[in-house]
Amino acid sequence: MYHCNSFFGFQFVETLLNEGSKSPRTIRLAALHLSGLWLMYPQTLRFYMEELKLLALYGSVAFDEDFEAELSENHEARFEVSMLAQSPDCEFTEVFINTELYARVSVAALFHQLWKQIKEKSKLETEEALQCGKLFLLKLLDSAVNDNDLSKELYKKYSSVHRRKVRVWQMICVLSHYVEEDIVEEVTSTVHTCLYRNNLPAVRQYLETFAILIYLKFPTLAEAQLVPIFHDHGMRQQALSSYVFIAANVILHSGELVVQRNHLNQLLPPIISFLTSHHHSLRSFTQLLVHTVFSKLWHILQLESSENPSIERRCFQDLKKYLAENTDCARLRVSIEGFLDVFDPDISGTPPGIFTARIESSGFECVPVSVLERVNNFLNDVREELRHSMIKDSATIKNEGLAVSKHEEGTEEKIVASQDFQKKIIPHRDSEQAASSNGAVMGNNDISRLLFEMEEDDDTFNLAVESRKEAAETVRQSRQDLIVVASLVERIPNLAGLTRTCEIFRAGGLAVGDMGVVQDKQFRLISVTAEKWVPMVEVPAESVRAFLQRKRAEGYTVVGLEQTANSVALDEFVFPAKTVVVLGREKEGIPVDIIQEAVDVCVEIPQLGVVRSLNVHVSAAIAIWDYTRQQRSRSSSSSR
Repeated sequence: MYHCNSFFGFQFVETLLNEGSKSPRTIRLAALHLSGLWLMYPQTLRFYMEELKLLALYGSVAFDEDFEAELSENHEARFEVSMLAQSPDCEFTEVFINTELYARVSVAALFHQLWKQIKEKSKLETEEALQCGKLFLLKLLDSAVNDNDLSKELYKKYSSVHRRKVRVWQMICVLSHYVEEDIVEEVTSTVHTCLYRNNLPAVRQYLETFAILIYLKFPTLAEAQLVPIFHDHGMRQQALSSYVFIAANVILHSGELVVQRNHLNQLLPPIISFLTSHHHSLRSFTQLLVHTVFSKLWHILQLESSENPSIERRCFQDLKKYLAENTDCARLRVSIEGFLDVFDPDISGTPPGIFTARIESSGFECVPVSVLERVNNFLNDVREELRHSMIKDSATIKNEGLAVSKHEEGTEEKIVASQDFQKKIIPHRDSEQAASSNGAVMGNNDISRLLFEMEEDDDTFNLAVESRKEAAETVRQSRQDLIVVASLVERIPNLAGLTRTCEIFRAGGLAVGDMGVVQDKQFRLISVTAEKWVPMVEVPAESVRAFLQRKRAEGYTVVGLEQTANSVALDEFVFPAKTVVVLGREKEGIPVDIIQEAVDVCVEIPQLGVVRSLNVHVSAAIAIWDYTRQQRSRSSSSSR
């Protein structure tokens, strides 16, 4: 299987990955075996840049916030994907997540192991691998700048675009070792373009890590490129925050004292000015970084050496004391404690350092250590097996040459050599006999064990899928045909309470204006995990009218919970089985244009008190219960 001539067909690899992209389990096996081959034959990598990119960015949409939109045309796929994303079954979810990680982990491990070979061997032996690493890095950087998705500045948190951006910059960080003098200018130019753009923190952290790694490798570039940026008063505040973080880490982690002192003299003064910024996050962030630099490198500044310090020295001394002792500054440091410890020059450019959980990501797109270890073990075993196989093939070919030279003698050795050669170039024939006669292939048992473990994972996965499908189908059938539209509701306690109420009464769905609310701590505290059990969809406020009109076309009756001149009292209204309940804003209610163009009937709750104003969640809970009561009553009547 691992013989290059019989396997490396461009069309075969392309077809394999195209088919494999439909299944995490297929892509896992393809990624592992291809990585094993590429590790042994790195000179072929230049022909597979597109395939490497596909594997590096691969990931199921099952855990994307926008998977509903991506799979809107396929109900069955949407159902299975949503089940995968929301399953509370730990074993089931872990198997699925780990399976889809293998593609990009295999590519990352491949290039990291190739880099270790490059460091250990002569440049002549590893030149092809080095050039292929550079080509792949430049390809990914070009995609980060020009690809339609990867270059977006506006995208949802946890969406497919968000995940692809994180994946591409994780891989770029792995490839940071391949940056040399011939491409460093092109690389840093691309990084500056991306740093200037708006990106979510989980993406920006990898941009910053990559920039720090490059500037530590090329220290003169740090001063030449960063100082003009700090003097550019039109620079975006978010970008400046990143550059301050980059500069602080370059100062702190410079290996040589002379270089570190130069960085302090050149980079620290322009950073100090940001302590006066009107932008709160930039000002606070700079306080943290300057305090850290002062605390760790004060002795290098040599500001205590004079008996009559200059005004500059006294300013620095007072600033250091203020940052250290001020209660607000101390509180800030506690709130983001450990932020600067994220970067480690020894491991931040390696797969373990890149794929482990960080403060900004909280595990987002990270990889368990067990998966990294399994991939590395697999590649090590495959490499040993291939090396051993090549040695034996070389000996066999040599023996065949000797046998041919003795052809005229008609000796029996010629026949034996020919038979041995036939067995070795057809590995799928009599493999067990060949293994027993020639000795066990190095690493073969370990590979078999790993593949067996993967097959066991697949069996567990299949059983879990069937079990979850049956359970989810039971839940789906028990849901009511009631959709609650809360896109206009803004307060988190109300949204969390609505989510909990919808789950309790088995509502068919809940629409909210921004799905990011489910990540809020206050929301989670009130909802007590209800969001995992009730189907939720994001419908922005500006899209409510179109959403309601679409539901009307599907046979739903749209009921506005609102006090109007023509509204019907709740205790007099009969809810249709297929109902959409629309809720208004906390103060303004439902906009007039929505009532006139997308609502079939308005219902109000009779009120007896003086205030005559119910909280929107309380109103919704009363309406949802009355709908549920009526449906239960009908069900009881029909069963008699």
